[in-house]
Amino acid sequence: MYHKTLLSPLKLTDTLTLKNRMIKSPQSTMYWDDDYFMSDRVIDFYESIAKGGVGLIILAGILWYPAHPGGIYGALYDDKYLPGMKKFVERMHRHGCPVFCQFHHTGPSSPSDDKGGRPFGPSRLEQEEMASPLPYLHATRELTLEEIEEHKRRYIDAAVRAKEAGFDGVEVHAAHGYFLASFLSRVWNRRTDQYGIQSFENRTRLMVEIIDGIRERCGEDFPVGVRINGEEYGAKGAMTLEESREIAKILDKKGVCYISVSGYGFGPLPMTYVPDYFPYPEPEDYMKPYMDRYRGDGVYAYCAEEIKKVVNAPVVAVGRMDENKAERILSRGKADLIALGRTLWADPEFPNKVRDGRIDDIVRCTRCATCEDPPRGARRCRVNPAMGRETELEIKPAATFRKVMVIGGGPAGMECARVASLRGHHVTLVEKASRLGGRLFLASMIKGSDVEDVKPVIKYLTRQITERSGVDLRLNTKGTVELVAKERPDVVVVATGGTYALPDVPGIRRWNVQGVKTMSKLAALPLRVLGPDRLNELTRLMLPLGSRITIIGGQIEGIQGAVFLKKRGKNVAVLETSDHIGEGIPPRYMERAADWLKKKEVPISTGVTLQFIDKEGVHYRDDQGRECFRKSDFVLVLTRQTPEHALADSLRTIVPEVHVIGSANGAASSLIVHAIAEGRAMGVNL
Repeated sequence: MYHKTLLSPLKLTDTLTLKNRMIKSPQSTMYWDDDYFMSDRVIDFYESIAKGGVGLIILAGILWYPAHPGGIYGALYDDKYLPGMKKFVERMHRHGCPVFCQFHHTGPSSPSDDKGGRPFGPSRLEQEEMASPLPYLHATRELTLEEIEEHKRRYIDAAVRAKEAGFDGVEVHAAHGYFLASFLSRVWNRRTDQYGIQSFENRTRLMVEIIDGIRERCGEDFPVGVRINGEEYGAKGAMTLEESREIAKILDKKGVCYISVSGYGFGPLPMTYVPDYFPYPEPEDYMKPYMDRYRGDGVYAYCAEEIKKVVNAPVVAVGRMDENKAERILSRGKADLIALGRTLWADPEFPNKVRDGRIDDIVRCTRCATCEDPPRGARRCRVNPAMGRETELEIKPAATFRKVMVIGGGPAGMECARVASLRGHHVTLVEKASRLGGRLFLASMIKGSDVEDVKPVIKYLTRQITERSGVDLRLNTKGTVELVAKERPDVVVVATGGTYALPDVPGIRRWNVQGVKTMSKLAALPLRVLGPDRLNELTRLMLPLGSRITIIGGQIEGIQGAVFLKKRGKNVAVLETSDHIGEGIPPRYMERAADWLKKKEVPISTGVTLQFIDKEGVHYRDDQGRECFRKSDFVLVLTRQTPEHALADSLRTIVPEVHVIGSANGAASSLIVHAIAEGRAMGVNL
């Protein structure tokens, strides 16, 4: 087997052998009930991963301290949490999957302490001393020795409860910018006492004392793993690889059962998840030296390889992993285990699919940052709408099999048809184009694939429709009232997409003005012949739109369009009629895009009133009512979609049940995440 090493067992301790080398990396989900209690949602989510065949689950972010102002986490600082945790462990063990408990407190990265004051850390730091100028890092207060002792006691007590709950081990979390990591890193730690920066022994002292305390209370054979940063980026005093190697050697001597190597970035832009987003739209200068690693095994994997050279404990590598990269790292001895995060969010069955050779059936993470969208609360996944909704969106046989027609072969229509067919319905999928995918090809070309990559969505859904389902696929067929009347389905689902309406402005239909609909038609043939990636590259050499381009629309379409054009050397400006920009773009990308466009001197004007467009450019009033003019060779109207219900309305008189999904419902349903989620929900409820 090509993935022989990845699928091979690993003896983690004398009493615990993992069935494969794949670990579910610890990641917060925000699925917990009020006051940090275990929820059915947490159990269902992790059970889907346990059933999917992973070798070990690490339950993320369990609080050992009751005061935690940031995030919806689980807890074990009190016995009242034991019943829920016992239920969780039992459900994971039911599928033969061991589970570790990772302990967490944000520490100096918190927005405040339990009393609303400064967050606590090793040292007192003022705002101007912070590693990042961004407001998400706050001035800190220094913990006293008495407080450190109290936190250590609470940490160890929580580990004792974890053992009582049935966990197979615990992970002492000292990575990212959190509590224990702040003692290891000179970014945060300026102390001069026994926990200070004079030596590695001092910097690791608290962590070692916690490990010793857990062993004393839980037994020498109770497994304790650790997670540390291999490197930190973008700040004075940030941890270097040489430092992390010395820290790892000290932890290795304590007999930890694994060392998981992550990383952290401070930087002028949000860098906490360095491997995913830092190259968008372009990496900062200080991260450019790491781009070769990023394109290879990953930014963090290099650190894991170097740490493995100096320790005996199994080493865990993480960061943008797939089955081929993981096998390469393991087979070459660069690490012993692979931690998978978003890979398993996108497809909990990833391990079983790799084991069974069903590689083409894997749902791939597209690195869209939808899961990193805090204003929306609990995590969600663009390509796995059942994440956190496993019970609600479970695909089960239909009680009554019906004749279903889905009109539109974009992501919403494909997902709906796929799921409805799996449930036993007789499904016909009608698509007017010669291939499935809809506007995903254009989106893929605009976005590129250096960071976010839409192409796997097209490939997966197309394969499921054409090779893995009983869907009657009819390409080059327009969904019409006449066709529906002839076929006489029980249900019609309209997924034809919304309308990109042009604003009512004089001159909007001039030759030098183009909307999304027209551009989609112009790009259709080149996309078909060249593919999104090749066309994306060719537009860097030739893009016949003139040098000065004005974009009307400052939400996701307009901002991503501005990034695309500016990277091709165009003189771009954005005009937005509302008072805000970036709607539809996850914050991780929007923060970086806004900063990059500002540095590139791309003017973005909000609150404008469009007057008229002529051959010279765009005439408008700014948010102060002043008359303005933007000289333009070309004007692109990249506004949000509006609903398109005409076909659905015309069908309601001849079909007993008609539904509309996806962007046909307008901007609120226009993103890929909406399309797939609405397609799944419709498919399971037909």
